[in-house]
Amino acid sequence: MRQPLTREAIAEAAREILVAEGLHAVSLRRVAAMLGVTAPALYAHVADKRDLLQGIVEREIDVLIERFRAVGGENPIERLEGMSLSYIDYGMQNPDLFRAMFLFRPELTSEGRAGEPALGCQVHNAFADEVRAAQKSGDLEAGNADLTALTLWTTAHGVVTTLLTGPTMDIGVRSKLAESAVKAILTGLRHGSLLHAA
Repeated sequence: MRQPLTREAIAEAAREILVAEGLHAVSLRRVAAMLGVTAPALYAHVADKRDLLQGIVEREIDVLIERFRAVGGENPIERLEGMSLSYIDYGMQNPDLFRAMFLFRPELTSEGRAGEPALGCQVHNAFADEVRAAQKSGDLEAGNADLTALTLWTTAHGVVTTLLTGPTMDIGVRSKLAESAVKAILTGLRHGSLLHAA
């Protein structure tokens, strides 16, 4: 018996195609064939290919946020470090999804849907909330929490893009790069040198 046709089922089928064959292979026709329906049947749930890709991103942002929530740590700085490394791990474990979310189609994360904030804002807000907690506890100097969160997220994002598009590195070097970049930026943020330079 075929499962009911829902936006979630459509997004999952599109995700499977993307992971198996890359972003270029995702189309309404391919998804419809995978689900055993005609392409027009999808239009009750997705408006077009852009909306189809948006459905994938919605799900993956939720996965990323859940990873952030699972990060432990005794203080906000440890949690910020853990979130940054979790972001890097996600990107390395899911390169095609990461590219679809943040590299190939950055416009997908720049718009809200039905009164909801833009998808990229959810990642930013998760970092910003933890930055505010670190400022409140005195682990970070008071200042622009949004700028601090963006600085940290940009570092984590830069590590992923370097590892995905830069020179080939063995796994030990990759891990050291991730850890050293995140620790370096957090050290700069903790001592206020980066904040005051901004």
